[in-house]
Amino acid sequence: MRNSKLTFAVVLVIFVSLLTGFLVLGWPSMAMQKASPSIKDSTANPLVSSPSKENKVVMVILDRMVLEDLSDPSFANFHKIIQSGAVSLMNCNTAGNNLLSENTYATIGAGSHIIATGTYTMGLNANEEQDTGPAGLEYYRRLGRAVAPSAVVQLDINRFVQFNSKLPYPAVPGALGDCLHREGLKTAVLGNADTSFGRRRQILSIAMDRYGLVDDGDVSAFLLEKMDYRFPGGFRTNYARVLQAMDRLPVDTALTVIETGDLSRLEEFRNYVSDPVWAAEHKRTMLRIDQFIGKVMGRLNPDRDLLLIVSPTPGKGAGDQNDYLSTILAVGAGVREGFLFSPTTRRHGIIMNTDLAPTILSFLNLKKPEWMSGQNMLWVESENQLNKLIAMKKQLTLTYNARSIFQKGYCVYQIGLLLVSLYFILAHKKAASLLQPFLLSVMAVPLVYLLLSLLPQPSFPVLTLELFLLTAWITCLAWWFERRHNLSSFIFLSLATAGLLILDTAIGAPLQRTSIMSYDPIAGARFYGIGNEYMGVLMGSLIIGCTTLMSKFEHYRKVLLALTGITFLVTVFVLASPALGSKMGGAIVSIAALTTTFLLLCNVKFKLRTVICLAVIIIGLVALIPAIDLLRPAELQSHFGRNASLILSGGWQEIKNIIVRKTEMNLKLIRYTIWTRIFIASLGSLALLFYRPVGVMATIRKKHPDLYKGFVGVVTASIVALIFNDAGIVAAATTMIFGAPPIVYLVLQEQK
Repeated sequence: MRNSKLTFAVVLVIFVSLLTGFLVLGWPSMAMQKASPSIKDSTANPLVSSPSKENKVVMVILDRMVLEDLSDPSFANFHKIIQSGAVSLMNCNTAGNNLLSENTYATIGAGSHIIATGTYTMGLNANEEQDTGPAGLEYYRRLGRAVAPSAVVQLDINRFVQFNSKLPYPAVPGALGDCLHREGLKTAVLGNADTSFGRRRQILSIAMDRYGLVDDGDVSAFLLEKMDYRFPGGFRTNYARVLQAMDRLPVDTALTVIETGDLSRLEEFRNYVSDPVWAAEHKRTMLRIDQFIGKVMGRLNPDRDLLLIVSPTPGKGAGDQNDYLSTILAVGAGVREGFLFSPTTRRHGIIMNTDLAPTILSFLNLKKPEWMSGQNMLWVESENQLNKLIAMKKQLTLTYNARSIFQKGYCVYQIGLLLVSLYFILAHKKAASLLQPFLLSVMAVPLVYLLLSLLPQPSFPVLTLELFLLTAWITCLAWWFERRHNLSSFIFLSLATAGLLILDTAIGAPLQRTSIMSYDPIAGARFYGIGNEYMGVLMGSLIIGCTTLMSKFEHYRKVLLALTGITFLVTVFVLASPALGSKMGGAIVSIAALTTTFLLLCNVKFKLRTVICLAVIIIGLVALIPAIDLLRPAELQSHFGRNASLILSGGWQEIKNIIVRKTEMNLKLIRYTIWTRIFIASLGSLALLFYRPVGVMATIRKKHPDLYKGFVGVVTASIVALIFNDAGIVAAATTMIFGAPPIVYLVLQEQK
């Protein structure tokens, strides 16, 4: 009895410490956000200009540039920009292939993820001659709109629109140019990425309006230096002519987009030339672009204008491997040395490509349309940002590459262990001492993935070694607890995992942001808060941890029940808060599953009236979350508030779009993700154990009534997550990590 009291005291101290940590660290974080114009950062600043119609934005495109290119000290103008401006990595997601320039350019111009299949050859000067006459005449034939000879047109704009009309969310090709034209502002494009293989005129997609029209510019072959005897393919940009064309643009041009083209040409010919030739020409190309950038800067007013240097599509880094994130630099009015970020990502040094259009509109003192999914970029002061960004990119790439390997291995291991355990159970073979430690290791892995973020990860082999050693150590520690006190391993693993997740989410998710089991900026589905994987883990671990604690220490049931209720409320708040977990699906799951579990622990019988009241409470609380988020400034809103704004403006059609989008994502994941197999294996194991061996579940229910109620709560959480979450199959499967293995563990224990 004395040992039990000592164990209880230790567990209670750990629990209270975690709760105190949340209150100390989480609430100041909330307070700082309310007092700040940025997301959890009082030093962040918007890219602002003076309220003048003379403000200009110039965007120079260096497609396929990689971040490491900028570290060469011989690029004087790039280094000048880095020392006086802001730099960032950029997620390049589109509605199609993210490595196709036509898609990445079009997404920037739309401010939403779209596609532009096969349209890159149809951008032409209005006076550019074709087989059917000038392009402007053909444009008139297709759209019935006359254009000036100085205009640049996208002849395939109708196909462009048709491609994107089927997307399950509002998206307008050419939205950026359209917003500018509605306010009487002019746009221009200069340059192309043409090669000997044909035209590459995707540059229009950034500046055109919804009719495929750009006011001025030149994308013709006149701006090329043809038959260059050294450059692969023979075509390269004549930067002197581009500068001359820039000087001829109307002085009231608000947005000018310039295509350098040469880096993408080099990338297109990469497989046709030797590595030494490619490397030498790449260096010469970067030097030419560096000099060109310097001359462009000399034509701008740094106190009034904004220069953006953008690589819309990732290039290839060391070892001829595709980069996953591209690069953007900003210098000029309202920008100082530091990192770019946005409310879309809430991560210093990372933005989304859809953030560019809203930022340009904001800089020109225009309001972005609600259906643009991006947000205005912000900048935060920092020194030595290039080296920091290169290190961040290396870490993100390592985690991204390791994620698939480790997660598949973990899922196969879990499925195999469940099948082997079921075999021993059904064959009535005693194997508890052999299999139980391995079942505990399955429950330990989510905690290990979190703790790995605290360790240095210089390479994949080191990361692999750290994973196995840390898993073995935590499993041995849990087994050591178990050998001294029955069920203490469940308490240790579950509450340690849940407590660390709550604390981490409350302080901005620093561990989850680099965890193998979490979201990542490369995939780009989520950038902040808590993801589907760990939301499921949190639900399962919290329910099993609290109910095991109550089963273990029945004499303190009233105190533990009160603590459990408080913990459940804290968890709902952390998941639902737009400033913390920012997880609508998690809010629904937590309210449903934690309320169900708590009512079961209170011995409430679930009659029809109880179920109806519970449903009303869930609906009311879920509706309250986006309503509160809508009251905050737009730059502080999470996707809760932004989706609510879309629904308010789009009505039932927008609700339908959201439902369709989430349903399609769920069905796709159910078909292809390995987590589906985990969910089926876990649910199948539970169903089987309810019938065979006969009476074993009744015995467990009698011995551990509160823990048994916890298993009901876990299954509830898993099913609700599957129904109401986008990527719900993932959350459902990870919830069952603390459902199936613990039950199998207890059944094996009963066979001793």
